[in-house]
Amino acid sequence: MKQPRTDIVELRPKAGLDRMTDEGLMAAVAAGDRVACGELFDRYVDELHRFVGRMRGSDRDVVEDLVQIVFLAAFQAAERFQGGSVRNWLFGIAVNQVREYARREIRRKRALEVVAEATPSSTAPGSAHLLVHLPAAIAALSVELRAALVLVDMEGERGRDAAAILGVPEGTLWRRVHLARKAVRAALGGES
Repeated sequence: MKQPRTDIVELRPKAGLDRMTDEGLMAAVAAGDRVACGELFDRYVDELHRFVGRMRGSDRDVVEDLVQIVFLAAFQAAERFQGGSVRNWLFGIAVNQVREYARREIRRKRALEVVAEATPSSTAPGSAHLLVHLPAAIAALSVELRAALVLVDMEGERGRDAAAILGVPEGTLWRRVHLARKAVRAALGGES
C-alpha cells in the first residue's frame, strides 16, 4: 500500500474556510495550507488593492505587482503573526513594501543621474537616450561587473554589504564598480 506524502499539504475543499476567523485562517496559512492562502487572498485583495493604489498613485501594473508581493510576504511571514488584526498586519506589510518600492525607484533614478552627469551632453541627448541605451550597456557587462554595479548604484547597498553578498573583499567590489561605471560611460558615448 502506498504511503501518503507528508511533505505536501493536501488541498481540501474550501468549505468552511469562509466561516473561519482571521486568526484561524492565519494559523492554517502558517501551517502551509494553500487553500487557506487562497481564502486570505480572497478576503483582503480588494482592500489591499485600493490601499496600495492610493498610496502609489501610479500605473496599474505596479499596483498589481505590489499587491502580489504583499501577499507573498504575508504567506512567508504567517508563522510570525502574533495575533491582533490580520487586516492591520497586512496593511503594515503593504506600507513596508510600498516604501521599499519607492526606495528602489529613487536609487534607480539616482543611478541614471550619475550616469547622465558622467556622459557628455553632446553625445547623449538627454534622459531619453539613457533610458533607451542604459539597460543594454548594463547587460553587456560581465556578470561580476554587472552585479557590483547593480548592488551599489541601483540597489543602494553599502560597500561592505555588497562585498559580503558577492563573497569578495571590499577592495575587489570597488574595483568592479569602477570598471563597470567606466564601461557604461563608454557604451553611452562618454569618455572611458
